[in-house]
Amino acid sequence: MSSYNWGIIGTGWIAGEMADALKRVNGEVYAAANPHKEALEKFGKEKGVRKLYTDPDEMIQDPDVDVIYIATPHNFHYQYAKKALLAGKNVFCEKAITINEKQLSDLVSLAKEKGLILTEGFTLYHMPIYRKVKELIASGKLGRIQLVQVNFGSLKDYDPTNRFFSKDLAGGGLLDIGGYATAFARGFLDEMPNNILTTVKFFETGVDEQSGIILKNDRQ
Repeated sequence: MSSYNWGIIGTGWIAGEMADALKRVNGEVYAAANPHKEALEKFGKEKGVRKLYTDPDEMIQDPDVDVIYIATPHNFHYQYAKKALLAGKNVFCEKAITINEKQLSDLVSLAKEKGLILTEGFTLYHMPIYRKVKELIASGKLGRIQLVQVNFGSLKDYDPTNRFFSKDLAGGGLLDIGGYATAFARGFLDEMPNNILTTVKFFETGVDEQSGIILKNDRQ
């Protein structure tokens, strides 16, 4: 199996789990970046990272880095992914990969132009239970499925300063966990939905605390 030099942007808990996985599969984590030096050095020591950068842009330009893994708040995903693709690096980005469709289209076009891999760290599609459900439906044992209902929630402590509730950091329920519910439902639609209805309950900071979404298509 080939090994690659991974560069991680961000040193939070999800980056830590990724670093542990990379060490098991890849042998090591080549580089990590975080403008906060103390957090970076702690992460580097705990995960045995070979090179540390307080400037993510500098790490992206490191000629020995093969893949950039982005584990920052959502609002930074687009800028770092674009810089990485322009530097000729493959990109593995945490969900939500971007905060809107325009940003995603831009990155997809750039990745195709450069012949690079751009993918989102989305666990749902790799879960055995999800694959089993898909197989069960495809077998016809459940008959024809006409409605899929998904409910998903996450309890966050009340803290308006937390990134989950920050508009500046692209917080809110939809970008945090809404992707799991919508992706699960979308995975069972044979066609793109052409009718989308939404409702929202806002938190005091202006982000969405709760969302309700209906996806419909014309398939009878």
